[in-house]
Amino acid sequence: MSRIISIAGAAGDRDEAVAREVEKLKRRVIWSERAGGDSWRQISFLYRAADRFGSRVFGHSFCRGEIGDKGCSTGSCCRCRPDVFAYEQKVLDLLPKRQGASGYCPFFNLVRKNCGIYGVRPFGCRIYFNLASSAYYCCNPNDTTLQLFDNLKPHLERILGAYQGGYGG
Repeated sequence: MSRIISIAGAAGDRDEAVAREVEKLKRRVIWSERAGGDSWRQISFLYRAADRFGSRVFGHSFCRGEIGDKGCSTGSCCRCRPDVFAYEQKVLDLLPKRQGASGYCPFFNLVRKNCGIYGVRPFGCRIYFNLASSAYYCCNPNDTTLQLFDNLKPHLERILGAYQGGYGG
């Protein structure tokens, strides 16, 4: 069962809680290399750590105010080419994609406004949250998210393979 941190309190409390969760995720990613020699086990550990991070920071994110009964009402964060590693690219290449130049991720469902591959989404998508107080960062990753991803990249490459950049399909 995941624990969601209370959103009550001052902005300082919010920032401290997010910083704690960022540090926990960094440690868990580094630990994932020690999850045994089985790469599937390491990948599973990585994704569970990212999902746990997401469940704990969600309450502190701008996203929480954008979520309706059926998910995000804007899909603005999916107007991108998701960051992927070699393993993730191989998996995504096997999946059906939407064709066209909508500007959204090729796996974003434009009708339902949700992720069409949520269960197998890349690591970068699992940790991306708008941790600012403005919708501006829904389309533009904020410093916290960028720094976290950049700091984790060398550790992730050891398990997920070389960083491939934004997935183009």
